[in-house]
Amino acid sequence: MGVFAIAGLGVLLVLFLILVLRLHPLVALLCGSLSIMLATPEEPRQRLAVRDSTHEVAAVVDGQIGVREQLADGSYALWEQSAGILSADTVELRKSTQAARPPSGEESSESPARDAELFWYEITENETEIDVSRRYSLVDQASLDAIVGTRLSRLGSEMTYGFAKTFSRLGIPVTMAAIVGICLLESGAAARLILLVTGLFGPRGTTPAMTVSSFVLGVPVYFDNVFYLLLPLAKAIGRRQSELFLSAVMAIIVGATMAHSLVPPTPGPLLVADLMGVSVLQMMLGGLCVGGAAALVGYLYGRICQSWVSFTPEQLAASLEQDDTNAAEPDGSEKKVPVLLAILPIGLPILLLASAELTTYLYQDVPKAEQPSWLAIMSVAKNPSLVFILTALVAILILRAFVTREKAISCVSKAITDAGMIVLLTCAGGAFGYSLQQLDLAGAIGSSFEGIAGPWALLCTAFFLTTIIRAAQGSATVAMITSASIISPVLSGDMSLPYHKLYLALAIGCGSKPLPWMNDSGFWQVATMTGMTPVQTLKSFSMALTLMGLTGFGVTLLGAYLFPLVGS
Repeated sequence: MGVFAIAGLGVLLVLFLILVLRLHPLVALLCGSLSIMLATPEEPRQRLAVRDSTHEVAAVVDGQIGVREQLADGSYALWEQSAGILSADTVELRKSTQAARPPSGEESSESPARDAELFWYEITENETEIDVSRRYSLVDQASLDAIVGTRLSRLGSEMTYGFAKTFSRLGIPVTMAAIVGICLLESGAAARLILLVTGLFGPRGTTPAMTVSSFVLGVPVYFDNVFYLLLPLAKAIGRRQSELFLSAVMAIIVGATMAHSLVPPTPGPLLVADLMGVSVLQMMLGGLCVGGAAALVGYLYGRICQSWVSFTPEQLAASLEQDDTNAAEPDGSEKKVPVLLAILPIGLPILLLASAELTTYLYQDVPKAEQPSWLAIMSVAKNPSLVFILTALVAILILRAFVTREKAISCVSKAITDAGMIVLLTCAGGAFGYSLQQLDLAGAIGSSFEGIAGPWALLCTAFFLTTIIRAAQGSATVAMITSASIISPVLSGDMSLPYHKLYLALAIGCGSKPLPWMNDSGFWQVATMTGMTPVQTLKSFSMALTLMGLTGFGVTLLGAYLFPLVGS
């Protein structure tokens, strides 16, 4: 079975388990990982297993091989570097008693400069008489033999490795972000930010203020919580001017949903950035720019869609009646949280990550011995885990200052519980991505679509693949995880991109927005909490998200062309 067939069946199995059997995405992703690993041929598994333990042939002179690492005497297989092919040919090597050197004044493509420090080995046995040259690398035959025939015995450990590798990078940031989010909500800091933004926009700018507020809060807080928090404001507007109720609801949706898919530390963009090799700060800044532009289009659509999405008097009466959510409507009592404290949990990680990146850039050409001592402290701020631990501690202190000790403990415990499922789902996506890496999907794409799957086609593929998966199974996060797992192996190949990898990550984030419908939990949350019918929700919520996704992708393409950021 071909590589593409195995990968395609793995993705279809995940979708089948979610859509037909109604299994949790966590279980579906793990089952998909196992199926791909079981179907992966032995050759790509061996090739990937030994890729990081190869020894490049630096020179071949008079039957002797020069390498840059010291090797043990024994049998070595040959790895053809350019093609990535593990040859069946082997050679026996023994440490040379006399270092070989090219004749004085003669250097060739097969030998480095004479003063190069190399370890030299004699070829004592070469049964196939293969011509060993610098296009080969050496692989210890004993290590290769240890891999052969161990597919079933290594199945569990390989899947666990992919799962744990993702957790080691994302487990702490995602958990800490959940703590920050609930601390903002329960301390009153989130409501204080809303009052600040609405005050800046004035009484006539309430709906744009709600878009800005939802976008800012959507960075550390999940969409459903942001929507629940801000909906009372929309209902208050609707009770004063019923014709503006839908616009107010849409203003909340368009801000929170774009931040959810584009700006870390929410799990989707955090994992995508990690898989694409993009720093958290780069993803934050890129997500703010692209998400802001897309949210603007969504806001404008929300202003005009009320022309064809009209509420009946009965719907409005039911939607705007007093209920428990109206008790959350922020008022002047929430001002007890100082503005600077309310902003701190959101601004602190951006400030620390930006400062670390800036100092690294400013001192990149300064010898390490001449760098100031405080630079070592700043380098700690480049680690997202440490940054978000500090941010969570600050958020907990703010929460503790404005609520009782018992409530603070309860809030943090709830945040950790809520984060647990998200972390597990994200790590399952990491295991799925690792199974695709073991399949060597990147190599298959590169060899099969050379000249067709160019860098711009890859950008389009990232967007539309995510959109298809999102439409099929409903979850934006699962769509981003699955798509990034398929696209990221391509970046490990030899493809040279004329733009920064950030744009691929942004394309995936934008691709998770279009075509939300009845299989999306957010769809039903909006419908039930606002009193809209499914058709009305499709015309408003679904259409707005689709327009924003397409707009975000358009901005991403334009940015990749005008500001490629290559070398950044």
